[in-house]
Amino acid sequence: MKNCEYDLKFCIRECKMSMTNPDRGWAWIILVASFVENCLVGFSLYAIGLIHIIFLEKFKKDITLTSWISASFICLLSLTGPLASYCIGRWDCRVTMIMGSLLMTTSLVVTAFVNNILLAFIIFGVLAGLGVGLMFTTGLIVIAFNFEKKRNVATGIAVAGCGIGPFVLSPIYQMIYNEYGYNGFFLFYAGLSFNVCVVGAVLRPSRLEVTSKMEKNRKRKLRKNCCECDLTVVKNIPLFFVCISGVFFNIGIFLIYLHFPAYAIENDSTQVEVSWYLSIAGISSCIGRVLLGMATNSEDVSEDIIFFGTYSLIGAATIVVPLFIKIHYAKMMYSIVLGLNSGSCYVVISSIVFRLTGPDHVAQGTGYVMAYIGIGSLVGPPLAGVIVDNGGSYATSFIIAGLSLIFGGFTELCNVCFKTNRYNKPVIKEIEMSIKDDEIIDKYHHAEEEKTVLT
Repeated sequence: MKNCEYDLKFCIRECKMSMTNPDRGWAWIILVASFVENCLVGFSLYAIGLIHIIFLEKFKKDITLTSWISASFICLLSLTGPLASYCIGRWDCRVTMIMGSLLMTTSLVVTAFVNNILLAFIIFGVLAGLGVGLMFTTGLIVIAFNFEKKRNVATGIAVAGCGIGPFVLSPIYQMIYNEYGYNGFFLFYAGLSFNVCVVGAVLRPSRLEVTSKMEKNRKRKLRKNCCECDLTVVKNIPLFFVCISGVFFNIGIFLIYLHFPAYAIENDSTQVEVSWYLSIAGISSCIGRVLLGMATNSEDVSEDIIFFGTYSLIGAATIVVPLFIKIHYAKMMYSIVLGLNSGSCYVVISSIVFRLTGPDHVAQGTGYVMAYIGIGSLVGPPLAGVIVDNGGSYATSFIIAGLSLIFGGFTELCNVCFKTNRYNKPVIKEIEMSIKDDEIIDKYHHAEEEKTVLT
């Protein structure tokens, strides 16, 4: 009986020691891991225009058809949100991150040897998109689980990797493509993706994550709980406005990022200059995300106003950029504006969802929003291709992108009309573990159940 009691206490102590505490300790190691993961995701997102040009040169097809490869990749990066949320609920953030890394790595290796555009769509567009989507959503959710008082600052630092990634990697991978061609580009890209397995290995479960899971399991069966949780999220009207906003701002953002390189090349820029525009956008994005994270960490700054203001500014700049597209320095200035503001949603989205849904539904809420973002990502890139292939111009498509960004900002602002706030201040619940053992029951006066509380 003593051995049983000792083993029980040892297991509880080990469980407690392996968990992270919000805002301190191992949570900062997880922040570094999320930053590294976002470097890869940022390159995948913002250098998608370079990849689009590579596919155009490889397959020699029209812009609309080729756009579907990159569009599906970007779409699934976000649309995989509900799948990532399910995997995190079923296993944890560590398993989900490693699964995403392995799936993307395998897909990129196969893409390197694909000679058919349909296979490129399936392997790169769909499978690699699923892999990067699992990593991306997990990288956002793991920050929400590990930070409370400093959540916006931590999120800003983590997603700053989305700026560092394209800043550092875009010129490097342009040189890799020039030196080693199509095959070498994707093999090096696969090697980069495989490193995210190391990132996943350090993602310990957080106290908040474990508490939330235990609370759900204690109240109801898993299947019933998931259905009720999903229904709660879907019925959340303010969250629905955030989702609709996600559709429109991603139509604009990813239309820009996919077609800006080709638009610039059409107007007297070289491929090397385009890679530097993306680098400028990347480092500007890094700076902007950190500054926005610091600003929105204050209670006096509205995350909704920041969201609206940044996307409206990009929208206005995108509408006027066709007037100055032949001027080299104007394209550099536009890259700075685009970078500084385009990542604002990913700085504040976790906090907005956390506020609107509460901690018990944050994973499902984030996945729900990411699904709508994926829809916008799917529509935007082919839209520009359809316009150009049917006698229109990139200028027309950029004006449409700008209007879509402004409308998306207004739509997100509508959620404040409902004054919904399901989570006001950080609360760390104690973890309760119920243990039943016949010998322990006998020892403690034949009690029916004994509870051990981890403090």
